[in-house]
Amino acid sequence: MLYRRSLRAAERPPYLFATALAAAGICAASVWSHPSFAHAVAGARVFVPTLTLDDPGVADEASLPTIQYQRSGANGGPGPTHETDFSFEYDKRITENFGLGVNDGWSIFQTDHAKTQTGFPNLYITAKYEAYVNAEHEFIASVGIVREFGGTATLHTGGDRFGSTAPTLYVGKGFGDLPIGAARALGVTGELSYSVADIKLKGVTATDPNTGLSNTTFNNGANNQWSGGISLQYSMSYLKNQVKDFGLPDFVNRLVPALEVTWSSPSGSPSTLGTQILYAPAIYYMADDWDIGLAALIPGNKATGTNVGAIAQFHIFLDDVFPNGIGKPLF
Repeated sequence: MLYRRSLRAAERPPYLFATALAAAGICAASVWSHPSFAHAVAGARVFVPTLTLDDPGVADEASLPTIQYQRSGANGGPGPTHETDFSFEYDKRITENFGLGVNDGWSIFQTDHAKTQTGFPNLYITAKYEAYVNAEHEFIASVGIVREFGGTATLHTGGDRFGSTAPTLYVGKGFGDLPIGAARALGVTGELSYSVADIKLKGVTATDPNTGLSNTTFNNGANNQWSGGISLQYSMSYLKNQVKDFGLPDFVNRLVPALEVTWSSPSGSPSTLGTQILYAPAIYYMADDWDIGLAALIPGNKATGTNVGAIAQFHIFLDDVFPNGIGKPLF
């Protein structure tokens, strides 16, 4: 999974939302050296935990930490703002196919010629159920609910006073069952959600008695919105073990290059937000018990922003590290 936060126009990318971190290391054994049934696995396919959208699996795992950097424009203020987000996520299986995840973090806003501001984002809790797995066709589908708890953020750093609830669908599909040669190492994952705001944004139209002109003001709250994402990932480990071993170094065989695209759009009008699109070219290193990922955050339109950011993550698979302890389901 990933750390989430509400979208806001032009200031920040749609998914921090996401996520990410830095760490390094190399393990000698292959990622396929032992089964890992708790992760996002369908047959021989292991889907990498992506940075800007959630993977379709249910597992015992943690992201410690996720680090994101984004620069926003001055917007007529004292200067550009440099935002650095440190976040964590802990996911725990209750049963073999059902789990809960918690996301929180700490944000630092440094604006030129102004005092540095720090604070918490809103807390997110995710409940996810892995509903269907087809090993032969490398397909997996899960359903979940993401709850944002409004008022848990620090308000002076732009935290949201109101929360939301988002029913969500997660899917993953590997290309290993197709006769397409080396392209069989490709896989896709996707996420689609509908976020229902606790207090929906409403517009109130008033007429200025002096000018006779009408304008619309908005109350506090947020819009209901659609959001989603898709990742296209190429598993070098799958290429070696399931297609053909080209004798590449072990480090290369553990890499997963990926392209992720996320978006959000208000479900109705009036709205102060437009459709936001974010591109995230990424690279992952998959070890036996952990992985690291790094991605650029590239705005896809002006509503998303104008500056490129970065996100990195260290992710540990607790079900592999502690299979008989905190890494096993409660029931």
